[in-house]
Amino acid sequence: MYLLPMFPHGGSANELTRWATAVSLVEKSSFEISWTEDLIGKNVDTARINDKTYSNKPPGTAVLAAPIYALTRIFIGAPDASNIRISWFVMRFFLSTLPLLLLGFWLYNRDTDEVSLAALLFATPLFVYSLLFFSHVLVAVLLYFAFRLLYDTERIFLRNCTLAGFFCGFAVTCEFPAVVPVAVFAIGLFFADKRNESSWQNVFFFALGGAPFAVLLLIYNYAIFGSPFALSYAYESFPEWAEVAGQGVFGIGFPTLSNIYLLLISPARGLFFFTPILFLPMIAFFTSRERKTWRHRVKVAAIVVSILVMCGHGAAHGGWAFGARYLVFILPLMLDSFFDGEIFEFSNVWQGMLFTVSFLLCTLPALTFPFAPPEFKYPHNNFWGKFLFYENWFTPNLANVFGISSGVWSILPVLAALVAVLIILRRYARRPPRFTIGIFAGLIMVGGYLALPNLDNAENEFRRATIAERYYKPADRLEVYKASINPQTQQRVNNFEWTIADIRAAAPNDFPYLATRDFTRSPSAELKKVIELQNQGKTAEAEAVLQKGKEDFSFARCEFATNLAVIYYTTGKKDAALKELESIQTSVSDSSRPDCLRSQFLLGSLYREAGEINKANQAFQKFFDNTQNTNDPEIKNFRQQISR
Repeated sequence: MYLLPMFPHGGSANELTRWATAVSLVEKSSFEISWTEDLIGKNVDTARINDKTYSNKPPGTAVLAAPIYALTRIFIGAPDASNIRISWFVMRFFLSTLPLLLLGFWLYNRDTDEVSLAALLFATPLFVYSLLFFSHVLVAVLLYFAFRLLYDTERIFLRNCTLAGFFCGFAVTCEFPAVVPVAVFAIGLFFADKRNESSWQNVFFFALGGAPFAVLLLIYNYAIFGSPFALSYAYESFPEWAEVAGQGVFGIGFPTLSNIYLLLISPARGLFFFTPILFLPMIAFFTSRERKTWRHRVKVAAIVVSILVMCGHGAAHGGWAFGARYLVFILPLMLDSFFDGEIFEFSNVWQGMLFTVSFLLCTLPALTFPFAPPEFKYPHNNFWGKFLFYENWFTPNLANVFGISSGVWSILPVLAALVAVLIILRRYARRPPRFTIGIFAGLIMVGGYLALPNLDNAENEFRRATIAERYYKPADRLEVYKASINPQTQQRVNNFEWTIADIRAAAPNDFPYLATRDFTRSPSAELKKVIELQNQGKTAEAEAVLQKGKEDFSFARCEFATNLAVIYYTTGKKDAALKELESIQTSVSDSSRPDCLRSQFLLGSLYREAGEINKANQAFQKFFDNTQNTNDPEIKNFRQQISR
C-alpha cells in the first residue's frame, strides 16, 4: 500500500501493455491499443497485425483488470498523464498485491508459522512483483491453490478437480508458461488416488474446469490473429523479441547450462542467489516425511519440469526485470514445505541467516527503480545499490502523495517495517538467541556484498545515467560522455538523447521528483506528425513543425533539417533545400543517425543536379566514409545508387 513503483514516463513495458489493453477494452471496446501511444509512448511488448497493435501478453489479466479500471474511471475520468498512476495502482493492488495477501491469510488460518509467512510475503521475488502490475503473482497463487485442491486430501474429489481446472485455465490465459505445471498436475491425477478406479474421471473434470478458458483463448486468437492456434508471440513488434520467438517453440527450446546458471545461481537473476532460503525446502525434497506420497512427487515434478522448460527460453533473463521472473509462478510450490512445517525443526541459525539475506535482497531493490537490465551482472551492488546510496533515488510512495518530497525521510516507514519484521520473527523463533545470530550473520553478508568494490565499470555507469535521465530527474548526466572521441560512444549518446526525449514526453507525469508540467511532443512523434501533414498536403504546417523541432531538440537538429530540406525540394524551393543541407554538414559523422547521414546523399544529389560535379563527388565520398558499417536499409540503398 505504501510503495507506489510507477515511475515517471513508464519504466515497465510489461505493465503498460496490460494497462493499455484493460483501458482500451473500456474506452474503445477493443483489444487494439495503438491509440494509447500518444499517451504512454511506443511499447515494445506489443504484437503487430498489419496496421493494428495489440499486447503480446495473454489476455486474461487485462480482461480481469478492465472492470476494475471501469470502476476507477468513474472517480478519476478518462486516462491522462495525471491519473494513469491511480488506475495502475488500483489494478495492481487487486491483481498482484491482494492475491498474495489472500494466500498469506489463508495459510495463517491454517497455523502456518511466522517464518514461513514472512518468507512468502517478503523473502522471495513474489514481494517485488506484488508491487507491480505483472501477472506472475496472480498466476503463482492460482496454481498453488489448484495444487492444494487436488492433492491435499487422500481422496481426490471431482468438485475439487473442476475448481482446480478452473484456476489452472485462468492461470494459462494470464501466462502461457503456466501450462507446464498444469500438465504435471493433470498427469499426476492418473496416479494419485489409487482408490478411484476411474482416474480418467478425475482428469475429465479437471479439463472440464479449464475448458471455458481454453475456448475463450481460441476465440481470442482467431479474432485477433486469424487462427485459433496463433499466439501473440508470433507477431512480436520488437525485433529482439521477434528473433527470440522464432527459436524453438515460441522462444523455448532445450535447456542450456548457461540459462540454468543464470536463472538459479547467478547474482544477476539467480533464484537461489536472490532467495537462498529456498535451499531449505530443496533439502526437504529429500527429507520430507511425505516424500513417498504422490502429492510430494507431483510438487517436485512441477517445480523441476518448469525450471527445465524455462531454462530453454531464448530470453531467460526476462528483459528489464527483478530476479528470475519466469520462475515466480512456482515459488509458492517451492515454499510448500515451509507451509507444512517441515522446516520448523531446521537450525535457527541457518533459518535466521538465510531468511535475512533473502529478505534484504528481495526488499531493498523495491525501494528504488526495480527493473535491472540483464547486462548488470551484480545488480544489488552496481545497480540498485548505486541508485539508493549515490543517486538517492527512492520509489514513489504514499508520503509523496501527501506532499512530502522524495527522499530518505519518505522511505523511513518502509525501513521501520523491515526492522519490525525481523524483530517479530526473532520473538516467535523456536530459539531466539540462535535466530538472532543468524540475523546478524545475514546482515553482515549482505552489507559486505553491497560494499564490494570492483564490480562496477564504465559501461554500467553509462547505462545507469541513461536510466536515471529517463525515469528520475534529468541532470545532464550524458554531458560528460559527449566529449568522447570514440565514434561509438558519440553515436550511443546521440541515440540515447533521442530515446530520453521520446520517453520523457510520455505519461505518467514527473511526480514525485519534479513539479508536474505540460508535456511536449517527442521528436519521433513530431516527425510522424510531419509525415501525416505531408500526406494531407499541408506542407506549410509541416515546415513549421520541423522549424520548431530544430529549436526544441538541439540533438536532433540534423534530422529535422534533413526532413525540412526534403519538403523544400519537393515544393520547388531547391535553393532553400541546398542551404538547409549545407548548414548541418558540420554535425554529420559516422556516429550520426541514419536520418542525419542521408543529408550527405541528398546534398550530393543536389550538387550533381546543379552540375557541380566536384562538390557532388566530395559529398558522396563523405557519405561513403560515414556509412561503411551501416545496417540501415535506406542508407544501403543510397550507397548502391551511388555505386551505379
